[in-house]
Amino acid sequence: MGNVNSVDELAALALLAEPVRLELYRYVRARHESVGRAEAARAVGISMKLAAHHLDRLVEAEMLEFGYRRLSGRTGPGAGRTAKVYTVSQQRFAVSLPQTGYS
Repeated sequence: MGNVNSVDELAALALLAEPVRLELYRYVRARHESVGRAEAARAVGISMKLAAHHLDRLVEAEMLEFGYRRLSGRTGPGAGRTAKVYTVSQQRFAVSLPQTGYS
């Protein structure tokens, strides 16, 4: 039987077959810093709700990580709510397929 982890990795990578999700992943990866939902949505031309859906799916697959921070740059009381932000995870993905032997 195959390695379960390989199946999980293949499923995670398959998430990138969705064009909008791939575009979001590439955007977050290119930024080299945490990215908020609104910024990611604007960058790829979609609604913030749709961006949140796709970004959270990538978090579930361990392709992205999330945290919270204030995006306004202000601190202290009255600085506003913290926003959910995303960064590329350190998780590495590798999928190998068995070699086929055609005679």
